[in-house]
Amino acid sequence: MNKFFTLNFLCLLVSCITSLSLTAKPEYENQQSREVIEAMVDAHGGMQRWLDAPSIQFDNVMHNNFHGKNEFAWWVAHESIDQKSNQVWQHWPMDDANIGFDGETVWSENWKRANPTAFMVHFFYYFVNLPWITQQDGVMLSAPTRFKWPGQELDYYEIKMTFTEAPSIGKSGKDYFVLYIDPESYLLRGYQYANGFGPLLDIMNMPPGKEVFGPLWRTITRYEEVDGLTFPSAFRTSPEPDARVVGNHVILNIDISQPFAYSKSAKPDNAEIYSGPMTTE
Repeated sequence: MNKFFTLNFLCLLVSCITSLSLTAKPEYENQQSREVIEAMVDAHGGMQRWLDAPSIQFDNVMHNNFHGKNEFAWWVAHESIDQKSNQVWQHWPMDDANIGFDGETVWSENWKRANPTAFMVHFFYYFVNLPWITQQDGVMLSAPTRFKWPGQELDYYEIKMTFTEAPSIGKSGKDYFVLYIDPESYLLRGYQYANGFGPLLDIMNMPPGKEVFGPLWRTITRYEEVDGLTFPSAFRTSPEPDARVVGNHVILNIDISQPFAYSKSAKPDNAEIYSGPMTTE
């Protein structure tokens, strides 16, 4: 085999592998599942603009009603995530704390909250970007059923979203979402979510045999359009649909135009390194 043919064959092979990775799709239980989910993605602005964003940045403000008047009732973070490598930098101004993920190591400065830093780096990224995350490799989407949310007029499409393995740092293969999609606008109106990350379960003192924390129910109450994409930008969390509220959330200053600042995600010399598991089964 001559060198020219060998070189071209290798280039073609690499091209095919790259093409396969770029066109990775979720697994749908049936055609209706595909149609509903793809319509939902289109209603939120489609995939291409989201994929083209160099990074996604936002300010995340949460009031945790469990803490009452304690200062830790407020969770405030500026978050920046690189779309290609999933590197992260977070600044928590009320805590004077920072969290980072440099692609290999999760680190923190002055982190005082109980939640593991590995759990936090991608936690709210999923909530802000859930419509598009349905299209990632390793996602499985069930056949749709119909569900009438208490107090709502419409019967929403209900689709369970599971994973073939832990999809990200701070997550597990047992994580799941149950999506509630408007049958008229196809916007994502709410969801259930559950997390099986082992260190989180330990902190939450889950009873033996309980494999996930949750599910909790999330109602989306506001959207923000940014450069053609419609992001969930306010939501509330409840233990049951339309039940008592345990968390109120606002996502502000969403920006998908800026390059990621890799210098910020790089581990500082004095940072504390997270030493626990990155994911669990």
